[in-house]
Amino acid sequence: MIEAFRAAMLHGGISAGAEALGIPQPSMSRLIADLQKVVGFPLFQKSGRTIKPTDEALVLMTKVQQSFIGLEEITSFSAQLQKQKIGRFSICTIPAIGHSVMPEIVEHLRAKFPDVVISLTVSSYLEVAQKVRNRQADIGLTADALSIGTLETVAEFTSDCVCIATERWFPASASQVDIKDLAGKPFVALTGTFQRQLDALLSANGVAVDAMVEASLFHSVSELVLRGMGIAVVDPLTGAKHRERGGVTLPLKPAVPYTVYATAMSDTRLGKTARELLQSLKAATEHARIHTMHE
Repeated sequence: MIEAFRAAMLHGGISAGAEALGIPQPSMSRLIADLQKVVGFPLFQKSGRTIKPTDEALVLMTKVQQSFIGLEEITSFSAQLQKQKIGRFSICTIPAIGHSVMPEIVEHLRAKFPDVVISLTVSSYLEVAQKVRNRQADIGLTADALSIGTLETVAEFTSDCVCIATERWFPASASQVDIKDLAGKPFVALTGTFQRQLDALLSANGVAVDAMVEASLFHSVSELVLRGMGIAVVDPLTGAKHRERGGVTLPLKPAVPYTVYATAMSDTRLGKTARELLQSLKAATEHARIHTMHE
């Protein structure tokens, strides 16, 4: 009865609805009449040679549509189950990782696990912790350990921060940058904890930089450096991406370690997709380290 009513509403009449359903018009009319008895009010009324839905029918149709949309979603999901496309893997990461290596890693995961839906969310450090704790993300990636409460570090990858520039400031033939080489040069600073740590290192070495530009994301810092705004110190993964885009990326002395922490709920069993993600992150960190050393 509900299906007959919906067809009549969608197709503009009982005859058209019967044709859409592939049933005789008398059967369609009988179904509509039976439904009117159930709901207790008329659903259609004559208007000249045509019939029009009543106001009550229009309201009822809204609820019917909601139910059918839900059924369509169930049908779609059932089709996915039949094809075994039921895997889902969610990653939440801070921007430094999300904007550097994650696009390539997600591409790799999709190629290796075509039946798994990959979800990537880029958020702040606190939001990463919250999403993993609320099980909205299977793996969280940060530059600070999240091993608190029900969260635990499942892997960590350490490399050294790098100095990024263009050939205007450091020639391609340079092998490394001493922190004292930053003195007096235009500097693109990063707001937040990382910059405070770097400022402490600069101060300890008696170096004052000309920081006339600052940004909140490593990716933005790299973009500004490529546009000639100056030099900067960034994480190794952003440094590798900076080099790919035509910039100069060099080791910084003394070394400034940068660690990527992978976090999950303590009761989580890492599946194949999660293990492949961690392996890809390890490879990306190693790639960034080796290529920077070879510059």
